[in-house]
Amino acid sequence: MKRITSVVIIPLFCSEEAIKILFTRRNLKLKHHPGEMSFPGGKVEFGETFIEAAKRETFEEINCKVIKVIGKLDPVMTLVSDHLILPFIAYIDTSTLFLNRNEVESIHTVTVQEFCKTKMNRIRVGYNSIYIKSPIWQFSDFYVWGATGRILAEFKDWLKENSI
Repeated sequence: MKRITSVVIIPLFCSEEAIKILFTRRNLKLKHHPGEMSFPGGKVEFGETFIEAAKRETFEEINCKVIKVIGKLDPVMTLVSDHLILPFIAYIDTSTLFLNRNEVESIHTVTVQEFCKTKMNRIRVGYNSIYIKSPIWQFSDFYVWGATGRILAEFKDWLKENSI
């Protein structure tokens, strides 16, 4: 098995008496996955633990501190950039939210309740003569697919087993 090279935080926060999930749209000028919806995260640097890297990347991308890590999911492989991503689930403090425009184009949110009601669909995606079925999640003003879509599928299962 390939070793973990990247980490993400599935960022949760409380707003208007609801728990919300925060997504980032990657900057359109980035080399890998430009404009795609994702979670804050990135590569693990030498000497960092996985959670240290996830916290650092979250702070670098959206200027939010991780308050409490409440879970971890199974690693997910990217199709194009060949990264094995370890997702963590955590509450973040959004009081200092500020986008690093070099990495993040915009942010989008959805309540956990709306997410749980959303049905996952699948799309057929081709890459280098290989076709896979990728989960796709359509929300009111954005959609999520690829590795982030697969992470969301695992997160939905995690939510069924855990109460937040």
